[in-house]
Amino acid sequence: MYRVAVMRSWGILAVAIVVFASIVTAVVYTKLLTPTPTYTPSQGLPIPAWVISFGAPTAPITLIELYDLHCLYCAMAHEQLDPLYRQLMAEGKLRLVFVDLIVHPEAVVAHQHLHCAYKQLGNRTYDLLTELYKVFQKGGAEKQLELLQRYKCADAPTKNDFDSGVKALLNAFSIRQEGTPTFIVIKNGTINVVVGADVAKVVSLLSQ
Repeated sequence: MYRVAVMRSWGILAVAIVVFASIVTAVVYTKLLTPTPTYTPSQGLPIPAWVISFGAPTAPITLIELYDLHCLYCAMAHEQLDPLYRQLMAEGKLRLVFVDLIVHPEAVVAHQHLHCAYKQLGNRTYDLLTELYKVFQKGGAEKQLELLQRYKCADAPTKNDFDSGVKALLNAFSIRQEGTPTFIVIKNGTINVVVGADVAKVVSLLSQ
């Protein structure tokens, strides 16, 4: 009986050790797999491959702007932010990414032409974008399209591409409110979202 009792005790102890080891392993494994809610410049960001992007990919600040070429508030905000954008990009501190959030359906064609222009002009497209906003404020969508007519290509993103890209981006950052413009500022591993043309807030986030 004594021998049986000892064997039973050792059996219980062995089972307890195995269970404890399994729990510890599961906890450690779970912690290792838990995704971090922040991003760093070296990590891949949840943005579509076809986006229009300016500045160094390794810049310490990434600003993702959801924009619509026919959005007056986008145009006004860009006009005010343009000097700061240029300064920070020249200093290698800012990566500026434009993601098409089409609020005005008639703007799709203009956006497609802009993507074709980006394929031809590269970084010089930033000057074109700035000019497009100025033209839109003064002459409207027709004058804007006149500037874009020369840029055509067969592989511009479609409306579905634009919509899918925005949806994936918003879901990745758990953004429940959307509008144009929307600014997603990623700096020092921290993500801040500004919905609307709150230029002062964006300047504050970029300058901190």
